[in-house]
Amino acid sequence: MKLSHLSFSLSIILIIVAVSSAHSQCPPVYIFTGEAAGDFFGRSVASAGDVDNDGFDDLIVGAPLNNAAGSNAGRAYVFSGQTGDTIYIFTGEAGNDFFGRSVASAGDVNNDGFDDLIVGAFRNDAGGDGFGRVYVFSGQTGDTIYTFAGETAVDWFGFSVASAGDVDNDGFDDLIVGARRNDAGGEDAGRAYVFSGQTGDTIYVFTGEAAGDHFGISVASAGDVDNDGFDDLIVGAFTNSAAGIAAGRAYVFSGQTGDTIHVFTGEAAEDIFGFSVASAGDVNKDGFADLIVGARNNGAGGTRAGRAYVFSGQTGDTLYVFTGETAEDGFGFSVASAGDVNNDGFDDLIVGARYNDAGGFNTGRAYVFSGLNGDTIYVFTGEAA
Repeated sequence: MKLSHLSFSLSIILIIVAVSSAHSQCPPVYIFTGEAAGDFFGRSVASAGDVDNDGFDDLIVGAPLNNAAGSNAGRAYVFSGQTGDTIYIFTGEAGNDFFGRSVASAGDVNNDGFDDLIVGAFRNDAGGDGFGRVYVFSGQTGDTIYTFAGETAVDWFGFSVASAGDVDNDGFDDLIVGARRNDAGGEDAGRAYVFSGQTGDTIYVFTGEAAGDHFGISVASAGDVDNDGFDDLIVGAFTNSAAGIAAGRAYVFSGQTGDTIHVFTGEAAEDIFGFSVASAGDVNKDGFADLIVGARNNGAGGTRAGRAYVFSGQTGDTLYVFTGETAEDGFGFSVASAGDVNNDGFDDLIVGARYNDAGGFNTGRAYVFSGLNGDTIYVFTGEAA
């Protein structure tokens, strides 16, 4: 069996941990905590959309090493944004499924007015050793809408999951799933699959360029990058070696045609550019969705300090480059759009630095940057070493 470092985090706190701010103190709205030692609650977190249709956005959190259904079967928890109460708890099928390694809002897959959820169990063995599985759950009822499975052994299908937006413009939100160890393009070249929310059928299959690329390590909706009315996709291949060993790449694909719109490449060997990818929203307010990509091992700020890059969806040009504060920070381990945090009409960005030591060894930090000018809006710091 092929094995690799799982890169699990020991974080157990969601949303905002012990907080320091660039401008003012910013108290937490909620603190959610894992059920038991070793659950790795918080390894994955995302907006759940408005699951219960009460007008408040909700949250989803993965705990991939939870043992409720067997050792490391995993769990995912959905919490109310209005009250903080638990709406749903979803549990892996069997031991070592690592259910909850990836979680996301699925958008409104079945078009019933309630946002749905998607959860990956990349080590699920139902189809064979390490095929992987992905589950789409109804936000309205908690019932399973779809189950998707990997193609072959040790595909690790479901290592990454996300809403794809409405790729085919049929009024139903679609899904994107990464299988970073699929071998169709060479050993561990990787694949990403786009599924119809309306039917569950496969819309696109994208394949890594070369063996060892691990294409599909990260997947996301790119928003409408080319402003053609169809949502587009972004996929990371963090060990692609086009610019040096494991420099990394990120690919943006058209939702309308499946064609490649942009290819972004890491600056130097070992950057692992593309470890994290996301839509940045419309950072420069030009009517085109922009992109953010993390390179957690980039050495510009010190050995493995890390970087995050914001690219124009319209032109592919670099809008911002953010750099980790100190060596070994791993800045860019996670990236996302923050929405319009300061209400200035420009979408902002959030970047995680998992290994930052400001609050103690590997406490971690998260930074919120202005889309308008790139200034730091907030810095949030972990509670303990």
